[in-house]
Amino acid sequence: MKRFLLSITVFCFALSFGQKPQPSLGIDVVSVTPMGDNYLKDGVKNFFGFGLTFQTVFKRNMGFGLELSQAFSEVKNKSVYGDLEKPQLTNFSAYFLYKYPFKNGLNVQGQIGAGIMRLSNLSQYVDDDYRETAAGFLLGTEISYKFPKNKIVEVFASPKIYFYNSQIKFDDSDLSRYYSRSQLLYINVGVRLNLNEK
Repeated sequence: MKRFLLSITVFCFALSFGQKPQPSLGIDVVSVTPMGDNYLKDGVKNFFGFGLTFQTVFKRNMGFGLELSQAFSEVKNKSVYGDLEKPQLTNFSAYFLYKYPFKNGLNVQGQIGAGIMRLSNLSQYVDDDYRETAAGFLLGTEISYKFPKNKIVEVFASPKIYFYNSQIKFDDSDLSRYYSRSQLLYINVGVRLNLNEK
């Protein structure tokens, strides 16, 4: 998965040369909702946090994005989640995008990519945090709006579905699936600066 993310990043930077990219930097608030039949859904509350985004769109409305976010939660069921505290989810993602602009400043995106996630927890039994690393394939979209009198500023909302897989193994295959796989609904709402706009 790390090689896949590196390949996306290198390919997109290489693609940007020789074209006129439209780069942007954004900051957002993040909500993460675990879904499905798994230990994250049953064991913790929804995550809330913040994130940073970088996007570059080329002439044909295709481009790529990078996102880094950190979100925090609380344990709601220790019999499922274990004797851990203060779950913290860190996510680094890379994705391809297609951005369709409308005439009134409204834009809609489609996104596909992957992410690497780290779930950290405090434990009263060990000095170091308990950490779990997972890969996550993602499908997403985004709705954004550029202000007519100030096109540098753009507000956006972006829901994404991540398919979380931590590769945790048990002898029981159903138990392995319960503790290793989850679907996560990420919702990012924020503002970005379009660096090449005047």
